[in-house]
Amino acid sequence: MRQQILLFSLLTLLGCSEQTDKVEQDSIDPILQLTQWCFENWKEQQWTMGETNLPAIENLAFSEGIRKICRARAELYAEGYDIYPFITDTMQREVYALVFSANVEDIKSHLKQHLPKLQRI
Repeated sequence: MRQQILLFSLLTLLGCSEQTDKVEQDSIDPILQLTQWCFENWKEQQWTMGETNLPAIENLAFSEGIRKICRARAELYAEGYDIYPFITDTMQREVYALVFSANVEDIKSHLKQHLPKLQRI
């Protein structure tokens, strides 16, 4: 149900603006939009790093890693996997293991292998 609501919201976003011309509408990618929403949601959580409590968003490598994780989760979600496409505070251990991964495909592969409940719906 959650996935259907999110998908409906993405489709509504694509088709709701009559003032948006066709070229601009074609350039909106639902996976990119979901990735951005995930990243913005993560930023609002104000994660910190280490004992210094440095804001994680200020560490470029870490924040770019979060963006890759968001992209991987959005792609798996779009492929029909039963995965919540956002990052929550309860996912810190999982995220820290993935944040410095080389690329989105590596992250997707890891998620598929290490989350046994991850199945297509």
